[in-house]
Amino acid sequence: MKWWQDERRVGLAVGAVVVLLAIVAAVLVAVRADRTAAPSPEPSTTPAPTSTTAADTTSFAVYFHQGRPDDPREVVAVPRSVPKTEAVATAALTELLRGPTEAERKAGYWSMFEGETAGDLKSVRVAGGVAYADFLDFRELIPNATSSFGSAALLAELDATLQQFPTVKSTVYSFNGDVAAFYHWLQLTPPSQGEAQDAIGEAKQFLLAVAGMRGVFAGTVRRTGNLAEVTCYPPAPDDVTVPSTGQPTVVTLRRDGGTWSVTGTSAGVIQVDAPRSGDVLTTPFTATGRAHVFEGNVTVRVLTDKGVTEIGRGAVTGGGDVLRPFTGAITFAQPNGGGGWVLFQEFSAANGDVVLTTAVRVGFGGAQPTVTANG
Repeated sequence: MKWWQDERRVGLAVGAVVVLLAIVAAVLVAVRADRTAAPSPEPSTTPAPTSTTAADTTSFAVYFHQGRPDDPREVVAVPRSVPKTEAVATAALTELLRGPTEAERKAGYWSMFEGETAGDLKSVRVAGGVAYADFLDFRELIPNATSSFGSAALLAELDATLQQFPTVKSTVYSFNGDVAAFYHWLQLTPPSQGEAQDAIGEAKQFLLAVAGMRGVFAGTVRRTGNLAEVTCYPPAPDDVTVPSTGQPTVVTLRRDGGTWSVTGTSAGVIQVDAPRSGDVLTTPFTATGRAHVFEGNVTVRVLTDKGVTEIGRGAVTGGGDVLRPFTGAITFAQPNGGGGWVLFQEFSAANGDVVLTTAVRVGFGGAQPTVTANG
């Protein structure tokens, strides 16, 4: 073998060793770097949040009860927002039937509806100012609605939720298309729309012409035989084109000979003990009851049927924070018999309009003769 061949073999061997050492060193460096480097993040399986603007949602209120109301018709607005929809009445009733959230229940809200009734709405349509809502039969889920308190509480939540929309003036409910089944369950007479409109017209006329309210919005009509109740709302103080969401005035009527006549009105926050319907009054008389109105101030007005003339005015003070008793002596110009009304009213602090009226139908005793001295 030639010398250069030996040297070449030696050189190749040395080169191989050098290359091998270089590879080993590179591996060690890579391993060390891999151990000290921060781990790469795992791909996220959670979708990136999307922004939602007011234009993407539809907002409204649902109406629940809170605490222990003295009047089952006393409900409060609770805000809701859903993905934008044109079927806002359907969305509102759908949310109502879900009932309060857990947080709302802890805050004292309660409802006749809860999780079991969610999804029981079949349809809603509005025609001629009347909202027709059809439900699956949820009677077994709400057995306490057959009491007088329960039926009033259930209708209050439904009516207030639908009647927040200005296109809804009254309501009709049904189970699977059966109107009679719904109202018989509540031990009420199903509404007759023709007669209901007559009752609404008479109720609104009374509140406008006698009570002095303006822009009255009529709500639901409840009828039992020849008796009816029409729930009415004043306009909102900041927008007279929509009803107020506050306390309603309920007008009671009686039908005789095909004609409705008003027998009285009631506001849940102005409860009158005296005078009673049918009392015959002489001046002065004592007015008693309970009230929860702005600063407790209740205005008492005495009107005679003749020309709907005011013949007396006074004031009593109830509660401004809770329902509290009131009493006071009211004087009036004694007419010689006849009939009329005693109105217990709250006036708006915003614009001075009458917002609530409890009206009691009364008669008047004969005027006392004038006594003159002789000699």
